[in-house]
Amino acid sequence: MDYKFDFSNKREKNKSKIIFIVIMSVIVIMFVAFFFRKNNNKVVSSVASVVSKPIDMIYNMVIGIKDKTENNASNIDEIIEKNKLLEEENNNLKMEILESQKILDENNILKEMLNIKKEYQHFELVMGNIIYREHDNWTQTFTINIGAKDGVKVDQPVVHSKGLVGHISEVTDNTAVVTTILDASSAVSVNISTVNEPAVLNGDLELKSKNRLKLTYIPLDTEIALSDMLYTSGIGVMYPSSIPVGRVVEIVNNKNDVNRYALVEPSVDIRKITEVAVIIN
Repeated sequence: MDYKFDFSNKREKNKSKIIFIVIMSVIVIMFVAFFFRKNNNKVVSSVASVVSKPIDMIYNMVIGIKDKTENNASNIDEIIEKNKLLEEENNNLKMEILESQKILDENNILKEMLNIKKEYQHFELVMGNIIYREHDNWTQTFTINIGAKDGVKVDQPVVHSKGLVGHISEVTDNTAVVTTILDASSAVSVNISTVNEPAVLNGDLELKSKNRLKLTYIPLDTEIALSDMLYTSGIGVMYPSSIPVGRVVEIVNNKNDVNRYALVEPSVDIRKITEVAVIIN
C-alpha cells in the first residue's frame, strides 16, 4: 500500500500554531505591561506604558462608547420628559382657551339679551335660546327652549335686538317653534320708511337660501329706493308697529308697473342668531 505524507499540510498547521502563540504572547505581554504602568521603577513603568498603549487606546475607546451611549440614553429620557411636560402644558393652555371662549360666549349672550331688552323695553319679554334648527328645503323654522310654562303662546311675535325674526307657530310646555319671516308661508305688513306707504313682505321659497324677502303690493305711485328701511305697520293682530324688518336691496320693474316688486335683506341674520325674545304682552 502506498503512503504519502503531506508535508505542506503539516507546515500550514505549524504556521497557524506559531501565529496563534505569537498573538497570545503579545496580548499577554500587553496586559502584563498594562498592570505595570504605575510601577515604582521608572524604566519598567515607561516600557509598560509603551507596550500597553494599544490596550489603553482600546480601553479609552470602549469607555468613550459607553459614556456616549449613557449620555444618549440620558438625553433621550430628558427629551421624553420635556415632551411630556410640553404636552401637559399644551393641554392646559387648550383648556384655558376653551374656558375663556366659554366665558366670552356667555358674556356675548348676556350682552345680546340686554340689547334686546333695551330695544323692546316697552314690551313684556321672555328670553329664549335656539336649541334646534329645521334643515329642509321648504320651511324656515327653529325651536327655542321656552314654552307655555313661560307664558309663550301661538302667534306671539319673536324679535332680536336688530329687528323682527318671526312668530310662534307651535308650543309645548317647555319649548316653542318659531316660523321665521324667511319661511314661504310668512307675510308681514310693513311700511316703507321714506314714504310711509304700506306694502307686504313675503317669505319666498327660492329666495330664502339667499337670505332675501320679497316686497309686493307696493302702491303704483310710490317712489321706493335702494336702502329704504321697512318697519312693521301694526296692521293685524300679530306684530306691533315700528319693529325693523329689513332694507330694500333691489327693485324689479318700474313705477306704475302693477307687477313690480323689490328684494329685501332682513335686518336680522336669522341663520346666525342664537338667542331671541318673545313678546308676550
